[in-house]
This record gives sequence, structure tokens and C-alpha cells, in this order.
Amino acid sequence: MVNFKKLIFAPLFLISFLTLIYLTTPLFRSYDFIFSLSLNTLITLIYISVLISFSSLLFILLATIAEDWRISLSAAIIGSATTFVFMDPAFAVIFAVAIFISFLLSNLSLDVALKSYLNFQPSNLLGPSIRYLSGLLILTICIVYFFSTSKIIAQQGFQIPDTLIDTALKLTPLPQSTNQTEQTNLSQLSPEQLDLLKKNPELLRQSGLDPKILESLTNPKKITQPQASLTNDLIKQTVKDQIQNFIKPYTNFIPAGLAVLLFFTLQFFTSILNLLIYPLLWLTFFILEKTGFIKFEVEQRTVRKMVI
Repeated sequence: MVNFKKLIFAPLFLISFLTLIYLTTPLFRSYDFIFSLSLNTLITLIYISVLISFSSLLFILLATIAEDWRISLSAAIIGSATTFVFMDPAFAVIFAVAIFISFLLSNLSLDVALKSYLNFQPSNLLGPSIRYLSGLLILTICIVYFFSTSKIIAQQGFQIPDTLIDTALKLTPLPQSTNQTEQTNLSQLSPEQLDLLKKNPELLRQSGLDPKILESLTNPKKITQPQASLTNDLIKQTVKDQIQNFIKPYTNFIPAGLAVLLFFTLQFFTSILNLLIYPLLWLTFFILEKTGFIKFEVEQRTVRKMVI
């Protein structure tokens, strides 16, 4: 029965951590993900942050309840080994070693706290270890992301994703073209005036206008849509070329920049989620105590004080 209690959080931790590795692996296959400004990307990052916090919570609970290094480290080894299921072996080795070191350091920190506390308060005692482990897991993910993006950029080069250019152009108002302005002005003329201009195209030439503009008024979709499409493509390619030329000297620093961006993004979400850790810890130990899963003992100790 005692061994069952010590292992109660192990399956929950392994399921949570396996899901975390499964969702994190696609990050290492391309650098486009970090540039995607979509709702799905935001949701995925939130899911990863939730799993980081939840896995950290479950591992610290496992180590606290088990009070046995053999159990906690065995769970850490199994969790680290799951990286080989989803990743390339070269990166899986780095990921597994870094993850195991993260669990080991967190277990050491927790062990010191459990041996020195006077009054068991879950939030104050376990909260720092959970935040510490969350930060180490985020750092581990970003280190592997740095190596994976470095390899991709070295092999394929770096290209600004088209989705990022499209989003930037949508947010930037473009000036109305001259042809569109001319068409707007001419569209305000009456049919008789338009017929007169068609019969006397020299009047348009004297004003510096092309007589063909009258055709666009008759069938605007046929003329304006291809022109607008070509204009947008030209602007998009021009902007992309300018950005590519600007960042070309700094290509070697791009993987580090992307890793730092990912680190602060995940750190932001987990910092918010970790605020929920404290009430969750209190609720967990409240339920464990009320169900008889654990119990607390009150001790009286003799204290020696100096008096002058």
C-alpha cells in the first residue's frame, strides 16, 4: 500500500510529459512556426505552456510523496527517454540529457527544502521548485530549438515566410494608385460626357490621360483585378527582397534570436499559469489529507536560546 501511494503520481506525470514532448516536437522541424501570427499558433503555445507547468507540478508532487530518489529519478529517466520516439536521434540525445539534468537539479532543490522545513506549507515549500523546473524545461526546449533551426538554416538558408509578409502588408495601408484615382474621377461623369470623350480621345491625351482608361470603366473587373494582383505581388516581392538583404549579414544570429523569442514567449505564458499552482497545491494536499492518503504529525522540539 505504501509503494502504491509513492507511485500514485508517476503515471499522471508520464502522460503529461509524453503529451508535452509530442506537442513540442513540431517546433524543431521548421522555423516558420514562430513567425506564424495565427490563432492556432497561439493556442499551441498555450497548450505547451500548460503542459510545462502541469508536468513540473506532477513531478514535484511525485518526488515529495515518494521521498525516494530511486522512484523520482526512474520517472525522470523514462520521461527523458520518450524524446527518442518523436525526434531525430541527434537532437533526441541533447533533449533527453538536458531534460534529465533539469529533473535532477529540481529534485536536489526540493530535497534540500524537504529536509529543512519546520512547518509544512505546500505553496511556500513546493512552489519555488515547480517554478524552477518550469524554467529549466523552457530553457531545454529553447536550446534544442536553437540547434534545430541552426541546422535548417545552414542547409536550406533563411527565407522570410510569406505569411509574415502578407500579414504586414494587410496591416499597412497602401496608397491608392493613380489609375484608380483617374477611374474614380471619370466614373463621376455622365454617360453623355463619356460618349463625348470616346469620340474625342484627344481631349484625354491633352489632359495627360490614356484613352484606354475608358475601357476599364466599361468592364472594371477585367482590368483592375489583374492590375491589383500584379501590384500586390510586386510590392510583396519588393518588401521581401529588402528584408532579406537587410538580415543577410545577420543570418548566423537568427537561430539565437528565434530561441530567445521562444523562451520569452513560453516564459510569459508559464508565469501566468504558475499563479494557479499555489491554490492547486493547497487543494491537492487538502484532498490528500481529508481522504487519509497522507497525514501530518505535530512535533514539539526543545530550543536552546542564549540569554544575558
